[in-house]
Amino acid sequence: MIWLLVSQSLYGPGSDAWPQYRHDYRRTGFYRWPAQCSTTPAKLFDIQHGSIDESIIGMYVNGDDAVDILGAQQSSSNGGVMAIDPVARDTIWENRGDYFPGPGIASLAASDSYVFANGNGYFRVLDIATGSLVYQYDKADGRGPSPAIADADSSGCPEVYTSFLSEAVAVDGCATSYSPLWTYTLPDTAYAPALGDVNGDGDLEVVYPLSNGDIYVLDAISGSLHSSFSAGVPSSINIWPDYTVALGDLDGDGKDEVVVPTATSVSVYKYRGFIFGWVQVWNVSGYSNGSPVALADYDGDGLEDVWVIHDGEVFVYKGTDGSLLAQSTGFGVNGHEGNGYPPTLVDLTGDFFPDVLAPVGRYNVGLLDGLSMSLVGSYGTTPYSITSEVVVLKLSSALAFAVGDYSCHITAWGVCPLAYDDPTDVAEAVEVSPTLRVEGSTVLVSGKGILKVYDRMGRVAFSEEVSGRERIDLSHLPKGVYVVRFAGKSLKLVRR
Repeated sequence: MIWLLVSQSLYGPGSDAWPQYRHDYRRTGFYRWPAQCSTTPAKLFDIQHGSIDESIIGMYVNGDDAVDILGAQQSSSNGGVMAIDPVARDTIWENRGDYFPGPGIASLAASDSYVFANGNGYFRVLDIATGSLVYQYDKADGRGPSPAIADADSSGCPEVYTSFLSEAVAVDGCATSYSPLWTYTLPDTAYAPALGDVNGDGDLEVVYPLSNGDIYVLDAISGSLHSSFSAGVPSSINIWPDYTVALGDLDGDGKDEVVVPTATSVSVYKYRGFIFGWVQVWNVSGYSNGSPVALADYDGDGLEDVWVIHDGEVFVYKGTDGSLLAQSTGFGVNGHEGNGYPPTLVDLTGDFFPDVLAPVGRYNVGLLDGLSMSLVGSYGTTPYSITSEVVVLKLSSALAFAVGDYSCHITAWGVCPLAYDDPTDVAEAVEVSPTLRVEGSTVLVSGKGILKVYDRMGRVAFSEEVSGRERIDLSHLPKGVYVVRFAGKSLKLVRR
């Protein structure tokens, strides 16, 4: 039972970062705990790591409480995978050899036990603790997209979803040999899949975008065809095919919508059932160089909004209708690589509001305050132009972030102290503190002092003196996101 709970936390919709559609919460995405980051955080390291870095992810590798870095290495002769400890600033293991022929591995995902890597002609599985080869599958030639991971059947073993050209496949994530659970032949080449529940029935679907602009939706457990629709070719597949479509419940009805970003537009589609099929909910168009999207609440209604980069700036559109909520000015995201990845959302200013990390000027990482849409700082430079998304790392009681570049380095910055404990931990998710707990619109508090509730703008929306153990009902507050503070503890409360 304990393993099942942990499994769902790591690989299921219960994960805090699941709406980021990066499928493994350790990739990057909207970390729910705030940090306090200096405008000029110190560089942790600049480490040589192979050849062309096209994919890096954050992952627990060596058993300490800090997230390590897995980096893909592309090389004309001996590409592979490298694991780096960002605390010790040293190599944990490296796997390179003749069986990683060029252009090598470019796409990564990982479970607690294995690393799953799509290369030019091989799908490889490595032991995450040692880097040793578990098995190799000779797939169709061509760089494969990053796999998606979910324990769709709640068995305790994650399923790994990817594609080999036009073949969609689900692989047993605990197997030590190539064990496809199902395959499905699609009408065209498929790119990175996304996972979600489009029916609202609690079962997952896997969504594949195709190179002809069609979107195919398959049952995650059986691989049978659920439905399909035409939406246009996602924006990033001609750059890196790792991030394509996003899934999230944008209207709060328990059913995930599909967000499809193209180079010139963002569209949201919803499944209306067998008779009506897929309908377009809204569309925003008329720009150039659009990025993939990230999903997080901006306007405080408790529902996710759509964050995208185009024409060098960050734009936030309301998830329910596509109206413009906010945009940046002078952020300066440019270059081939900056438009190939979604904005990385993480609270580095400690205001319980997502901030934005993105490559700027090709050689730097910019931090944008998500609330004011103003530039906080720019970190760099990297030795070569950035070719990965910005990956956030949890280093015990602090956060850091890292990127890979076009030649041979991974650069990391930090350290940003956490503002409070990590609420995504399985034990702490039940009760972050013995003196303060939030259950829906109710606050359970014990101790002596003043409990204060702040709105998104930092104004006190409610306060009460506490002496002993109390249950405080806050359902009278308007819908929105609030911060509850008591006895040095802070928790987030969402009134829907």
